[in-house]
Amino acid sequence: MIRLFSFLVLVSLITACSDKPEVPQVSDLSPSEKSAKIISADNQFGFEIFQKVSSSVDQQKNSMISPLSISLALAMVYNGTEGNTKLQMEEMLHKANLTSADINQSYKDLVSSLISHDPKVELSIANAIFYRNTFNIKTDFIATNQNFYQAEVSGLDFSKTTETLNTVNGWVNTQTKGKIDKIIQEVKAEDVMYLLNAIYFNGEWTYRFENQKTADQSFTKEDQNVVKVPTMYIENPFNYFSNTDFQLLEMPYGSGKYSMLIFLPVDGKTTHDAISLLTSDHVNEWISKMTEQKKKVFLPKFEFKFDKSLVDQLKALGMTDAFIDSKADLSRISDDTRLVISEVMHKTYIKVDERGTEAAAVTGITVGVTSAGPDLNIFRVDHPFVFAIREKDTNAILFIGKVMDPGQN
Repeated sequence: MIRLFSFLVLVSLITACSDKPEVPQVSDLSPSEKSAKIISADNQFGFEIFQKVSSSVDQQKNSMISPLSISLALAMVYNGTEGNTKLQMEEMLHKANLTSADINQSYKDLVSSLISHDPKVELSIANAIFYRNTFNIKTDFIATNQNFYQAEVSGLDFSKTTETLNTVNGWVNTQTKGKIDKIIQEVKAEDVMYLLNAIYFNGEWTYRFENQKTADQSFTKEDQNVVKVPTMYIENPFNYFSNTDFQLLEMPYGSGKYSMLIFLPVDGKTTHDAISLLTSDHVNEWISKMTEQKKKVFLPKFEFKFDKSLVDQLKALGMTDAFIDSKADLSRISDDTRLVISEVMHKTYIKVDERGTEAAAVTGITVGVTSAGPDLNIFRVDHPFVFAIREKDTNAILFIGKVMDPGQN
């Protein structure tokens, strides 16, 4: 009986060990010098275009962009440019000191690293090129974007507008898991190509909010109107920094490799003030000064969609020729000298609740031919704020936005 009992105990221990879930392995990212330059350049461009976007929309409107999505879509187009069009894009994207080969390889390495980085965070990044099947495209342009950006490439009969819309928008809907259902509204006669990037992010908070602690709290908008919004609560140590303009809190996801940065303006300051200070160097400096402090955090739940044509903002940042019939040089896409970028549409979605954050972004570029004094231990987010979702090893910014009214959808 003693032997039998010992045997049964041993079997149960072995079974228990075999049933124990494996601890997911989290990788550490160490970007090369060139990759680090790409990330820094993308962040700087992202802050600059977000400043332009933020100032161009109703100041009371929630907004969000994905710098990485915009940069990847533009990078695919960049591979088709020459002359002044190419130089303007390099300057705007802060990549004038990098070769095309450096840019393409760095993006390939970065994307493959990010999507396999933290098994507790779901991140997918996809690219596609849909073109008019009667349009002659240079094989080098297609090969480069397939090799470095894993772009799905398909020739479609654009004369069948409904089928084309269903294919292009269906790809968008699938890649964002239904959070963004379309990127183009119509197929125009002059359209010859759509270059798309889609990013989907789904991360659970490392320290989850308890549902029963969520309650309606006051939120004072910048016009001083007060609204009641569902507000989550948690008390936990978080990385924190403050200066005379804002408080900065970092809330990690999953294993801690991804996080949300929350910039909460101090009394007398606005989201515009905080956004105007954002540069790659500044943010890196603020992050380096963060220290772990125990905080009682009150964070409103929010969910919204945002869409914006970026043509005017890109022009304002110096990328002008690509949109002008007589100046655009997209000769590395095709020998057709009439090519021009007619639209850069950007759409985003975000939902923040007790579980975590779900976010998505799509950038669609259309190429066409022309026809001629509070408690210091409390971090109470009860007024408009700015947020960013980043990867911590590289500091790559995936999303950046502002919440003017958490109840606005």
